[in-house]
Amino acid sequence: MPTLYSRRASLLRLRQVALAATAASVLAPLAGAQAAEAAKKEFEFVPLGDFTVNLPSSGRRMAYVVVSVTLETRSEETQGFKEVSPLLRQAVLRRLMAMSERNQLRPGQTDPSLLRDSLYDSLAQIREEGLRDVVITRLLHS
Repeated sequence: MPTLYSRRASLLRLRQVALAATAASVLAPLAGAQAAEAAKKEFEFVPLGDFTVNLPSSGRRMAYVVVSVTLETRSEETQGFKEVSPLLRQAVLRRLMAMSERNQLRPGQTDPSLLRDSLYDSLAQIREEGLRDVVITRLLHS
């Protein structure tokens, strides 16, 4: 003859099984939707980080610019961009230094679209396939 304790334990196990089944039926479509969305995600972002470049100055006061760069790449090409990220970072730094020497990064004179296009051209020389856009996430002058 079952005891009161064993009946409660059986009811508790039944309740746990029922809750698990309900949770699985509710969460399964959500997980499937998330997997489908991840599968159709065509582009990803690859941050290259912050770049600090000194600006030419006539006085004793130092001037610099901080530029944060992120790449928008095709999802299937993202790993390739990560593998050559040191070369990409070097290309960005070289282009920023050249623009600084030509006074194209001065406060009030920096054209963000020119900066973006210039960086895109430099990066495309290293790896053009899969590169969709160059995103300037920060442009800060001192």
